[in-house]
Amino acid sequence: MRASWLAAVLALVPLAGDAKPHAKSHEPAKPLVDPRIALAAQVAAEQATLDVTRDTVAKKLAAADATRAHRVLAALRVIDAPATDDPFDAARRRAVARFLLARDAAERGLLADELADLDRAQPAIRAAAAGVGSVVLPTDLGWPAKGTVARHFGEYQHERSKATLSRRGIDLEVDDHAPVLAPADGTVRYAGPIRGLDHGMIVDCGGYVAVIAKLGELVVPVGAHVALGDRLGRAMRHRVYFEVRAKVGPGGLPIDPEPLLAPR
Repeated sequence: MRASWLAAVLALVPLAGDAKPHAKSHEPAKPLVDPRIALAAQVAAEQATLDVTRDTVAKKLAAADATRAHRVLAALRVIDAPATDDPFDAARRRAVARFLLARDAAERGLLADELADLDRAQPAIRAAAAGVGSVVLPTDLGWPAKGTVARHFGEYQHERSKATLSRRGIDLEVDDHAPVLAPADGTVRYAGPIRGLDHGMIVDCGGYVAVIAKLGELVVPVGAHVALGDRLGRAMRHRVYFEVRAKVGPGGLPIDPEPLLAPR
């Protein structure tokens, strides 16, 4: 795994869970969706968003070009205007014309840069869409800790604000400081603090990575190979966070780990 890819995962993971667990509670169960179907839907949604955004920026750029062309003609008229009795009049008009042209050029430059960034993102999202069918996903993940699912993957409503948020992993309700185990064979790529999720680990499992967090003790170093069921550490309190990211696109895409957990 490249360092840049790992950095992208770390940047995205904190969006997934609440920083601090509240009183012990369990959300109602949600229908489980086939991870590959969900993954294809995520890529399709990202592609649609990218297409709409690019179309919007391209239209704004075209409008900016039309405005700039009009402004250039107006500036030429100012320059060619006959002299007046006020010696400073022509200088003022030229100064205003230069200011407006410079402002238009700066605005157009920002739009052009944004459009170029969107164009550069197109091949990556197309490659991600093409790779969904061949990505290797787990079938029987081990439970990172003995417990029950308290918070499910996907959209949920925040209790206080009532805003609709998205959780990229699941929370397991466990005994205080319960031992935490490797959910699959893999290599530890990161072990340390994860913003909003206490400490955690990122385990590279081949076609996907597993993120196990809300840990208070880490006993496996970076670079170590772990096997299914190996001890990784202990829970910080009574919750363990678990996320699975398929290696599709920069930073990967989260998939619901709940349908992938081995029955017990």
